[in-house]
Amino acid sequence: MASELLQSLLTECGLAEKAVPVDERFVRLQYGSAFVLLGISGTAVVAVSPLFRQLPAQNVEAFYRKLLAHNAQMGGMASFALQDDGWVVLHAGRSIKGLDANELAVLVSAVGRFADQYDDELIREFYASPRATSVAVWDDEPAGEAPPIAAASEDSAAAAATPKDEPTGEPV
Repeated sequence: MASELLQSLLTECGLAEKAVPVDERFVRLQYGSAFVLLGISGTAVVAVSPLFRQLPAQNVEAFYRKLLAHNAQMGGMASFALQDDGWVVLHAGRSIKGLDANELAVLVSAVGRFADQYDDELIREFYASPRATSVAVWDDEPAGEAPPIAAASEDSAAAAATPKDEPTGEPV
């Protein structure tokens, strides 16, 4: 079960029923073909959407340029990052201090909607097969084995979740 603070904020912003608990610190929300892991890590709230297990086999510089261009288009609401374990993620975070439910809803939906918008485009342009994506690759992996997610704080957290079979475009 997610922390009391996270659960309270999710309830206040109307997302509690759509959030699937991952562990005591993280929940998962589905946005179309992407999902967002939301949790509290240290003194920060973090929203992370794991998109690709690894960089594309070709055109890596063009891929990086595209991610940077997308970062600029998102107006600071979220940004692409490369984790130490090789995962390409879209993430956002902020201090818990002063966070209200509306800010949480905006933070989560920004990551979810941008991830859903950009994942298909990046797959078409840089990956020969959708097998490199977080959702497709899980289809043939044993239950419970999901990508590790590094949290954006000093006390890094790892979380995993199983994606929904039928994404709807709204958080479920």
